[in-house]
Amino acid sequence: MFKKNMISIDIGTYTTKIVIGKMKNKNIIIDDAFMVSTPPESYEDGQIKNLEVLKKVIHNALITNKVKEKQMICTLQSTKTITRELILPYVKEDELESMVYFEIEQYLPIRLDEYAVEYKILEEFEENDIKKLRVLVAALPKEMVENHLKLINGLNLKPIALDIHSNTNAKAFSNEITINNEIYSLDKTITLIDLGYEYINITIIDKGIIRFNRLIHQGGKDIDTNIANSFNLSLNDAEERKMEHANLDALNEDSTSITLLNESVKMTIDMWIREIQRIFQYYTSRSRENRIDEIYLHGGSSNIQNVSKYIHANTNIPTFKIDKISNIQLIKMTEDINLENYLNACTALIRR
Repeated sequence: MFKKNMISIDIGTYTTKIVIGKMKNKNIIIDDAFMVSTPPESYEDGQIKNLEVLKKVIHNALITNKVKEKQMICTLQSTKTITRELILPYVKEDELESMVYFEIEQYLPIRLDEYAVEYKILEEFEENDIKKLRVLVAALPKEMVENHLKLINGLNLKPIALDIHSNTNAKAFSNEITINNEIYSLDKTITLIDLGYEYINITIIDKGIIRFNRLIHQGGKDIDTNIANSFNLSLNDAEERKMEHANLDALNEDSTSITLLNESVKMTIDMWIREIQRIFQYYTSRSRENRIDEIYLHGGSSNIQNVSKYIHANTNIPTFKIDKISNIQLIKMTEDINLENYLNACTALIRR
């Protein structure tokens, strides 16, 4: 386990989140966290589009925040990432790699020479008295991996890992912990929903194990665009108005403009909910044992007032915004450091 602090970075289309921390006694200790605006057209769907511009912004942010650490982890999520759960006959570890690659070549529509492939054993189990393995496979385009490596090397830092959000988040929920001071039991099947700017990332975790992951090509940008069009604002001004005035529990506002804004926000979130429910229906239809007990929200749009209450009312599933988790300790907690914004970068520090 790493004893020194590392830099963990979650680059998004709209903002780049950076945390400084380490693992200690199964806890994630965060010494600092900050974010910067991602330069326009420099990053999209997990792919670095303008390496030099992005490198400069991150370099300046590290200098400004007096970061001395030299090891870096990157975490990302992309529609180009392919994740699959494979059920394989039990074999020894030295035989597993060839079996995984054979399955990928047979059933996934990719050319292996164009992808970097990683896998991990989720669990061993028996079915009809036959011992089997449940294996999670992730494949990333090599170009995507190489560009992140170029970024880290260009910052004169040491690359430690490139991970995906669904995997890092699941590791934080693999033990019994408390979320918002409530006990989270491994007996529950929970869904983590990252309400990002371009995408909504849905990860279903059962007994601490990833069971399902999907990206929805919708996000906070859709709300901002609707508000900008309705009120003739820039996207930045629309985002500010959203965070200041949007309230999904507001009724009969005195201000007509606030009422119109809330209706616009609700219209977009209603579309999100329909897509989320389709994914839930697909997941639960795969097995009679599959269910969703609770939903936990994080990401920028989870800060919209009463969004968790609104999703609960429309899905009939208890829904909560993640404010704090017992195994993530923010040492320099300030009003500017909200866990829901930094969860991906924080959990990426878990290396196992």
